[in-house]
Amino acid sequence: MRRTYRKNNFKELNRQIVLIGLIFIVFVALGSYLNKIWPSYQDEIIKDISFISEYYNSREGIKEAILSNLKIDLGFMTCVAFFSVLVITFPVVLIIFMLKGLSIGYTINSMILALNFESIKMIFVLFMKNLAIIPGTVILTLVAFDYVKKMLLEIKHKRKENMIFLVKRFILNVIIIISITVILQVVLNTISIGMIKFLVR
Repeated sequence: MRRTYRKNNFKELNRQIVLIGLIFIVFVALGSYLNKIWPSYQDEIIKDISFISEYYNSREGIKEAILSNLKIDLGFMTCVAFFSVLVITFPVVLIIFMLKGLSIGYTINSMILALNFESIKMIFVLFMKNLAIIPGTVILTLVAFDYVKKMLLEIKHKRKENMIFLVKRFILNVIIIISITVILQVVLNTISIGMIKFLVR
């Protein structure tokens, strides 16, 4: 019985991961077409992307770039966690995740349009700066989804002690997931940005 239960849980988890992954990929693809929807913003896009490219390709310190990325990543995952805790705002988590996909797709396409061949380096940086954050956010979303299901059940039965326990456990899980993800992402950012800045010396 236990093996069957574990197998079912594992299959369900795999389905959820695949589903969230597909949703993310779809929104990345949609994001890559946003430039075609608003072609009038092309000049502004080129200016922004060129500025970002110059920043990463400059000889300025790596520390500033890493700290800037750290703030963005930490803010992103904190938003996901915060809206999950409130239960009723859980749909906002999915919206944030979808917008992240749109943003990545839009940025990649903008880089290709603005920088052509030079975009390879920037796409590499973008890939590396999301290599830990996206899987970490997927895990956080799945944990949040499980938490919301259990919390709604406890609210239905009005079991306050269980509700408090679930909140505490979820917050602990969130702290662990965010800490591991952000630390790993900082390491990846340091490597990728360091490589880019080293190559321009």
